[in-house]
Amino acid sequence: MSLFKPRHPQFFALSLIILVELLSFLAYFFPPLQLYLLALSFLIVFILALYSLEASLLLAMIELVIGSKGHLFSVDIFGFPVSLRLVIWATLLLASLVYFYRHGLTKIWQEKIKVYEFWPWLGVLVIFILFAFIRGLIFSNSWSLVLADVNAWFYLALIIPLLIAYNPRDKQQAVRVKKYFLLAIIWLSLKTLFLLFIFSHNLAIVPDLYLWVRRSGVGEITAMGGGWFRIFIQSQIYLPIAFFLVIFPAVKSKMPNRSQLFRLLILLALFLAVIIISMSRSFWLGFALAGLVGAIASWRLSWFLYFKALSYTVIAALLAALLMFIIIKIPLPGNKVDVRFQALAERLEMNNSEAATASRWSLLPNLWQAIKKDPVLGQGFGASVSYYSQDPRVLINNPDAWYTTYAFEWAYLDTWLKIGILGTLAYISWLVYLIISLWQYARSRQSEIYLALAVSLVFLMLVNIFTPYLNHPLGLGFVLFSSCFFRKNSL
Repeated sequence: MSLFKPRHPQFFALSLIILVELLSFLAYFFPPLQLYLLALSFLIVFILALYSLEASLLLAMIELVIGSKGHLFSVDIFGFPVSLRLVIWATLLLASLVYFYRHGLTKIWQEKIKVYEFWPWLGVLVIFILFAFIRGLIFSNSWSLVLADVNAWFYLALIIPLLIAYNPRDKQQAVRVKKYFLLAIIWLSLKTLFLLFIFSHNLAIVPDLYLWVRRSGVGEITAMGGGWFRIFIQSQIYLPIAFFLVIFPAVKSKMPNRSQLFRLLILLALFLAVIIISMSRSFWLGFALAGLVGAIASWRLSWFLYFKALSYTVIAALLAALLMFIIIKIPLPGNKVDVRFQALAERLEMNNSEAATASRWSLLPNLWQAIKKDPVLGQGFGASVSYYSQDPRVLINNPDAWYTTYAFEWAYLDTWLKIGILGTLAYISWLVYLIISLWQYARSRQSEIYLALAVSLVFLMLVNIFTPYLNHPLGLGFVLFSSCFFRKNSL
């Protein structure tokens, strides 16, 4: 089967990313376009998947990075929200069924599916998820609530096309995943800096951009004072991961020439700038602790390599600060921005009086009481908790400050409430075993990429304490991609 092959695939992918972003912006102001764009997306991804399942999975990965919550295109069909992420997910599963039909279910099962290293952990987790789903349907007052709560876990089904497409012995596949992941990350970084520039200079397009960012679920933008804006995009969770994927191999490789060193430092500075602009304390804490874990895990390295890593990080941090300052201070006619770093300093303070922080702590005792009702098997998906919140976003629709929700910032406790302690331990065991496997693989093959993946999973597990990611496609997707390059007896 022949298909158009671009001469420069990365440039083509970048052009496609830009086109999708522009169409997403346009469609949120012309809603009838949404349905047509989703239909076109289905056709493109399905045709591509029939030609190359690997290429369509790269599109799915790129969508995770640029789409954040997955609603770059979205439309309600009979009251059910259909998003671009859902369309890509369903299309990949449909293409997998076609692949089974073409090549034989038994053959594919024996050669690709059965040999997955982590079926015992994933299988047990899926059993608890299905049990919690059924229990939620039986006891919940709202099926739509149950479906909204469980839908993120359905992303685990992508393990099937991943196992079909990826061969752990094909090292070029891992190289391609990293290449296109970093391409999407660079775009996400540039988009963040672009939004910072637009909002810090209060340009005319600000209202429309803000509306698109909020409506599409791309992220949140908050004025912090002193010329600073918090540009928080949920998929910025991948920026520390990208930092690890770049710096770990760079530290172990030979000293780069001036041109290579310049590109390396600019790339690291770009990533660090976005991590700072996100103003996510859970990102900052998880990033620092995961970096420390990576340093400890690499204890056999020479002091020179530690010094090299520290030097790269410090120089990149200084360049990141300079980059942010330049972006905010770019002079425009009739526009003057007074930059003060007080907002960043205040963000470093763990101030429990902040509305969002206070709400999080206010939720904790009520959430714990709910967990104790059935700590072993959980209450099922759709289980809700009410608590007192002073978060301004809550007060808009709940002036009495009493808020009921099924989604919680305390992610491990959220999982415990829904699938019980046994299901939660099954998930954590899978993650720990995956981290150990990656670390062993890194040591046996002298591959810093796998060490970076292990440290990245540690980072995700740390962030997940305060911010839900490992029960969301952003976290689940990374776990699946990280695990699919293993087979039994591959270590």
